Amino acid sequence: MWKRKVSIKEQYGTLEHFLKGDEPCHYIGQRYIEGTNFYARREWRGVKDTAFAFYKWLCTWVKMAIFVMHDPIRIAKAFWKYRWLSAYLAAPMMVDKWIEGDRGEALRADLYALDCMISDSTDTLWKSLRADRKLGKTKWSDVTVAFDYTLPKHIIFGFPGHYAINMQQHAAFMLPLMRKQLGCYYVDQAVACGIPGDMCTLPLVEVGVAVENEYPDIGNCWLTTNNPCDANMMDNTAMWRALSSDGKKAVHPFTTPLMYDDPTTKELGVHEVYSAIEFLEQQFGVPFNWDTFIEHIEDTNEFNRGSLNRWDIYAKSDNGALNSVVQGLFRIYFYQQGGTKYFKKANKKINRVFEKCVRKNIHPFPLARHRALAWSCGSTYYAHGVQWLYNCWGIMTVINMDSLTGHNIVDTTDRETMMSDIADWHARTPMRTHTVGGNRHLMQMWETAEKFNCDTIIMYDDIGCKGMAGAQGLLEEEFHKHRDRFNIIWMPHSLMDCRIVPTNEARKTVNQYMQSVMHEEPVDPTLVDFDDEMGW
Repeated sequence: MWKRKVSIKEQYGTLEHFLKGDEPCHYIGQRYIEGTNFYARREWRGVKDTAFAFYKWLCTWVKMAIFVMHDPIRIAKAFWKYRWLSAYLAAPMMVDKWIEGDRGEALRADLYALDCMISDSTDTLWKSLRADRKLGKTKWSDVTVAFDYTLPKHIIFGFPGHYAINMQQHAAFMLPLMRKQLGCYYVDQAVACGIPGDMCTLPLVEVGVAVENEYPDIGNCWLTTNNPCDANMMDNTAMWRALSSDGKKAVHPFTTPLMYDDPTTKELGVHEVYSAIEFLEQQFGVPFNWDTFIEHIEDTNEFNRGSLNRWDIYAKSDNGALNSVVQGLFRIYFYQQGGTKYFKKANKKINRVFEKCVRKNIHPFPLARHRALAWSCGSTYYAHGVQWLYNCWGIMTVINMDSLTGHNIVDTTDRETMMSDIADWHARTPMRTHTVGGNRHLMQMWETAEKFNCDTIIMYDDIGCKGMAGAQGLLEEEFHKHRDRFNIIWMPHSLMDCRIVPTNEARKTVNQYMQSVMHEEPVDPTLVDFDDEMGW
């Protein structure tokens, strides 16, 4: 049941403000249906912005319809066979969650990025399902290969006519982003097999999908990796059985050094890239095409240059146009996919928005009171929590730890140098770069916070992560040294299982800090305390 908490006159004041969608306060919480974070009606952003948001919302549905129309019967079989696929029906609502409160240039930049991710996701899902032998073998089945989800698929672009799918990315990792409860189902399936439930829930979800036999059967080989951490290797047996068809397919371990910036390990990293290429040459029966590979690397370099330019804008001004949740997930998603045609197009559009904001000194996030760095591994089921931080308390997360991965520019003029740089790409995965690559990397939060002119650090506390739990004493000691410079807020979560740390518990810790320590009033009082237990 929905009941308006604030009158339209209170919300907008004048007709001009209403037509522009210009509110003294967004009062976002009044749009929620009780017990959820579902809107009772679409967010009114003014005539121009609402029309643009609605257009992009329709584009999302069109892309999903095109995905189904590739082969309606095959897709219907996939929906019947794979429970996880149902999560993608919530993609339009995911977009709405991620752009809450957006106006003007921020809205445009965010929707360009989201449109890119949706295009790439529907394309990747179709390539996976069209090759799936469980739905019927096709000409694509032998030329589509499975990669671990934390293994960037750059080398596949050296094999034109062949495709790589980061298997766990869409079937496991992304599920709670759209439907937070779905990860819980697969956690339960893994725990039912005897795996301890008090650990990182990401490998539990991956195992749950394997136990339910819900990974597509593609290709004749599988590239696995030791990234990003030991907990993720806990699921090796289950994943091996699922993705190698109980040993019938060839498996290649694409390992990367833990201490990735140690000169003595660089040679090992380069060796691993060459070994993976040699393995795929043997499997595909064709030589590696260095020309198409370098072309892809240059496209990836182009995107990374755009990212670095955008980070400079974030660091030096308030003209950054991507909101906190989109900026982070867009970067992580790109890291896995590389410079595809969708990212090349989106990169140009987003850069134009940023350039306009700088040129005209536009502040896309006018409610910001604090500039924050988010550190450690963030929640998936509450990835949009950083948007709540901004809308409720004016805490603008200008950068997060997982964004700072794989952004080095690769020198393609010399093959030896190029391969060394590419080895760095593969080693600097999300999490590996700063949490499990050695304590000195973990402590880069202070350097990063200073660089981006932050006054606040949001420290994510995944209660199932044993590695970060072991470093908590060290962290607290360092926090004590820096409390005169930064506001440090712990934000608990359980990564993939929203039952262990519900979203309202995560919000409660922030509310307590802002009220008791900072003595601040909320930007949007309707977002301080609300129930979204039944929300997605």
